[in-house]
Amino acid sequence: MRSRRLPLTLTLTATATITALIAATGSATAAAGAWSQVPVPHPDVQFTSLQAVDGRTDTDAWAVGYVQPPSSAPTYPISLHWNGTAWTDVPVPLQGIGTRLWGVSAGAADEAWAVGSVSTHPPGYSIVVSPIAMHWNGTAWTPVSVPGAGTLMGVADVGPANAWAVGDTVKHWDGTAWSSVTTPSPNPSGVGPGSFTALAARSANDVWAVGSYSPRRHVTAAFAIHFDGTAWSLVPMPTGLRVWSVTSVSATDAWAVGQLDPATVQDTTQPATVHWNGTAWSVVTGPAIPGNGGYLRGVSARAANDVWAVGPQLLSDTPYVAPLTEHWNGTQWTQVAAPSAGAPDLWAVSARPGTTHTWAVGNQSAVAPGTPLILERR
Repeated sequence: MRSRRLPLTLTLTATATITALIAATGSATAAAGAWSQVPVPHPDVQFTSLQAVDGRTDTDAWAVGYVQPPSSAPTYPISLHWNGTAWTDVPVPLQGIGTRLWGVSAGAADEAWAVGSVSTHPPGYSIVVSPIAMHWNGTAWTPVSVPGAGTLMGVADVGPANAWAVGDTVKHWDGTAWSSVTTPSPNPSGVGPGSFTALAARSANDVWAVGSYSPRRHVTAAFAIHFDGTAWSLVPMPTGLRVWSVTSVSATDAWAVGQLDPATVQDTTQPATVHWNGTAWSVVTGPAIPGNGGYLRGVSARAANDVWAVGPQLLSDTPYVAPLTEHWNGTQWTQVAAPSAGAPDLWAVSARPGTTHTWAVGNQSAVAPGTPLILERR
């Protein structure tokens, strides 16, 4: 099977059809203190999903993901930029079959990284999945070679000569090239070494990466590693949970979110919010989610008393999913209502210090279907 590349006519453009994602609110402008859906440019295809978002300032934000065209055409990457007024498409170079972007991070208007995976099909071999990294220089995205195999799930841009990315392993950018970095294994004698789902870098000497591993067959556990500017160290995580995202406020204040493992197969999945106090990680009880429960995929902190987490709430009947957003006010987590038209499925959130916009991204399973979704709160 040869690698197929889509014609340029299938690449997203800013003039692509804009779906009215505002049925629940009636306005593209976010009301103060409430979530609101905003218009998103996208192609008329089978499925589009935004997997990551980073709002560096109120006039400079990125959202990335992937597009699944109709029939058997391969997926290709999507990149959207916010200029303070509207979201527009910024073309991303195609890399091969099944190209997807899973993470994005911006350090400046002319300095950003997007990471993900690309599939290739060498003659005589099965499909090979390799990591990809795209660099934004203020004008265009350019692919930069990444060593190794597998997928990159998250990236943190610390500066022009300092970035981290995680997936099956940890990668580091030194301003010239990406290289693989050896880190402590959460499970040196278990079933597998573990894989990373996300990372957060507050500074060059305060970087967290989180993920999961199998301490024994059919069992999954969470782990965290920390970089102090010199070396990575393994930091124990509470048992009985999985984590999908992490954010850091200070050296003594960080959050990871995910899901609590059900005690029995009959129990519902419930969100997990885990806090770092400078000494240890501990589970902080949040609101119980009714029905089939839910879990949290993304977390971002603007301040110690302003932390947002998002994910899906699982419903027992059609459309089977609804948006789940939670907020930490410095004292407790509370569930916050979000527009539910189109069955939004949320993947990531951004609430950066110094900004007034909070962004959440994902897709709408009941619109088109899989229409890309961006929620705004300010």
